[in-house]
Amino acid sequence: MSTVTVTGLIVYCAVAGAGLFINRGLSQPLFVYLWLAGYLYLLFRVAYDAYISRENFRPFPLIVLGIILLNFLVQISGGLGSYLWPFYFLYAVVIAAFSPPRRTYGMIAVMIAIESANLLQTLSRADLSARWHVYAGFGLTLAGVSAVASHIMQRSRQEVVQVRDAHDRMLAQAESLDPLTQPARLESLAPENRTASHLRTVRLRQNDFNSLIDMIFGFVPAHTYALFLREPREGDSFALQAIRSESGSAVLPVGTVLDPQKRGLIDVCAEQRQPQYLSDLAAMSMPLHTLGYYREDLREFAVRSYLVLPIVKDGRTIAVLAVDSREPGAFSLETQDMLEKFAPFFLQIIDNIDMSLLLKTRADHFGVLHVMSTELSKSLWFGDTMRAIIPQLRGIVPFDLCACVLAGEQDGGQTLTLAALSGYDATLLGSSFPLSDSTVVGSMWKHWQSQNDQKNLAYYSADLGDRGREISLFPFKELQKPIRSLYGRLLVAKDPLRAESYILRGAVFLASFRPNAFTEYHREILLDTLMNQVSQVAHNSLLYQQIENMARTDGLTGLLNHRTFMEKLQEKKREMERRPHPFSILLMDIDKFKNVNDTYGHPVGDLAIKAVARVLRETVRTTDFVARYGGEEFAVGMIETDIKGAELMAERVRKIMEQTVAARIPGGELKVTLSIGVASFPEDTKNTADLVSMADEALYHAKRSGRNRVCLHRDAAKTPSNS
Repeated sequence: MSTVTVTGLIVYCAVAGAGLFINRGLSQPLFVYLWLAGYLYLLFRVAYDAYISRENFRPFPLIVLGIILLNFLVQISGGLGSYLWPFYFLYAVVIAAFSPPRRTYGMIAVMIAIESANLLQTLSRADLSARWHVYAGFGLTLAGVSAVASHIMQRSRQEVVQVRDAHDRMLAQAESLDPLTQPARLESLAPENRTASHLRTVRLRQNDFNSLIDMIFGFVPAHTYALFLREPREGDSFALQAIRSESGSAVLPVGTVLDPQKRGLIDVCAEQRQPQYLSDLAAMSMPLHTLGYYREDLREFAVRSYLVLPIVKDGRTIAVLAVDSREPGAFSLETQDMLEKFAPFFLQIIDNIDMSLLLKTRADHFGVLHVMSTELSKSLWFGDTMRAIIPQLRGIVPFDLCACVLAGEQDGGQTLTLAALSGYDATLLGSSFPLSDSTVVGSMWKHWQSQNDQKNLAYYSADLGDRGREISLFPFKELQKPIRSLYGRLLVAKDPLRAESYILRGAVFLASFRPNAFTEYHREILLDTLMNQVSQVAHNSLLYQQIENMARTDGLTGLLNHRTFMEKLQEKKREMERRPHPFSILLMDIDKFKNVNDTYGHPVGDLAIKAVARVLRETVRTTDFVARYGGEEFAVGMIETDIKGAELMAERVRKIMEQTVAARIPGGELKVTLSIGVASFPEDTKNTADLVSMADEALYHAKRSGRNRVCLHRDAAKTPSNS
């Protein structure tokens, strides 16, 4: 900006602030003409500076010139009494809406400075003192509204730029991305990349259609050519996919879907798979919008002839080509035959695009399977693994509910445990139940075993109808849902102990609230491939659990072993050091167990040990931990239990064991009794490390006192050891 321009702006701002034109003596035509001449010259200089330096154009001088002009009009129309004052608001808000905040603040400063100077020149000191708050309020309101408008519009412009940049990036990706070349790359599976890939395909399809229509137009000129494709995602309705018209502003945009409630010749043509031809629309008084591709607000009737041709594949109309002309009877039989010969070209484009989309979709799907395969190898815990891959699986298989169960054994019977849930109540995770309580899994397992078919592991029902409300996959009411489609797959593995034999490792169920949700492609390609790997994961998970259980539990009873009991005891000691709370130990021994082994043999002795373990497992609380401490000795750690509660539990165990048949022996039944010692924190000791030895002392006192009884440590401490 030149020095002349800057000087001129400063001079005119000073003249505006002086309020010279408020005085009627200076409002003579001569002064007005001089002011206007200088103003126009200054405006010309600003415009000239902007023209010769386009890249560095600064709009602020033009904004200042606008303020000067508005102030001039206010002055000559009455000053403070002018009716043009509201235009300050209008001007400020409009400029603020298209300017960054910094420029808006500069505009407000110039505007308020000029008008404040006018007030000082016009009002007396008394008037200014009496009415200063009115003018101050006007200035603050003007500044506040302008600033808010500037910031809001600045943010909106930034969002528009971000959206435009994202769109440009997506278009750039669409031109370069090919998911078939690297289907397993994670970045190619991202939603934005998949969208970009599909966008590229759609653009190619539209270009091919438009090119073909242009070629047909060269053979058969017409007013409009419109191509409609059947869209399954739009309820099997037809959507406008390509159009060429001499009345470009009169036609609907590409992508418009025909209203299925308004049947026209396009729908009739598709159903009958026969061309439909109207040689003179004017005689029928048919509105233009009924043709399917003109706007409804059109009133002028310019089209006379109308021809609709079906494009059929495998006995089904998949597309419709509509042609119209301004001339009546424009399409003779020869012309119709010529147009029909182009149908195979449209079919070829559609088939190529459909095949491309199919291949891309399957490439994406198998890329997701590859990612899930990686997830399947990350953890040895089946539940954690399935919970990680279920969200990814939902991206390629349209299910609403998912339930995964893991097989196991308890007391010689098969059980199922809920390992992963999606769409169900997650609080049921970890719940176990007998295999026989799941009618669906039980029948699938029996059916598969009877068929002896190692491949037919899946069950599928396309539409359960009303029965879907009553089907209960598992014995929990919370898992009963009104499902329509159900897919189930058994997870089996070879029995390592018996050749050519298989064992049940679990099951996976996918369900949908819609019928026919899972296609053959979903079931026999995607899910079958995935479930083979999931079966191996379930098998490995169970083997790992068995190995871990063998290291932590007693092989005969299934209770914790001595080492694990001591580890848990150490955990409790550290916990009680941080937060002291009652804790008790029961230490018990089978009375005269050596006589049982010597008289009936070790197998009967093992039965007696199992009987004690069963009584303990069924009697003590689930929060307590029970262990086979060694030989015929057992230990129970009782959490949040004082000495009185521990004594009651010990007495209960003793009485139940006294009445329990441990084994069948020749000539009758074998029953065994228990001697139990009890030690508690903090009643017996403040040192948790002494609890086991104290319980041991109490146990031996019970044996010395006659067996089959409960003894507290404080009672043992009162009695001499030789008594």
